[in-house]
Amino acid sequence: MVNKFLLISFISLLCAHTAGFSEMPTDTKVDAQDRVKDSSSVLKRLEQIEEVDPKGWGIRNGCISRTRIKSIHFIDDQSAIVNMMGKKKILLTMRRECRGIKREGYITRVRGNTLCAKFDRFEVIDRGLSCAIKSFEPYIEPITQEDGADS
Repeated sequence: MVNKFLLISFISLLCAHTAGFSEMPTDTKVDAQDRVKDSSSVLKRLEQIEEVDPKGWGIRNGCISRTRIKSIHFIDDQSAIVNMMGKKKILLTMRRECRGIKREGYITRVRGNTLCAKFDRFEVIDRGLSCAIKSFEPYIEPITQEDGADS
């Protein structure tokens, strides 16, 4: 199942990527093969996402090993990117918005050597607000125009 965050990122990038074609002057000749090539590279990237096996990212039974985590960076108060050893990234989603976690920071509340969705929590520093982890999903960087041009 493709994560909504990933799908929205790819759709917005696809729209931004193809928007340049409609803004070109009519007297400019656009190579149709380049358009097809760019579109096919985006579609290939989307197909790769659908085939992703969470085990390849170190996600097993909704848990990740704490010893494989390099860093956790909250992108808003409900989601974070977890940088893992081996250059893999995981999208961590909280059960609900955890006000202040991005700005104030957090303390991890775990019971073992794994960080698990539905069981472990983060506590916002200086607020005592405790928030549960909803899920871990493989994260693949959105494709850029430069990436599409190289394929």
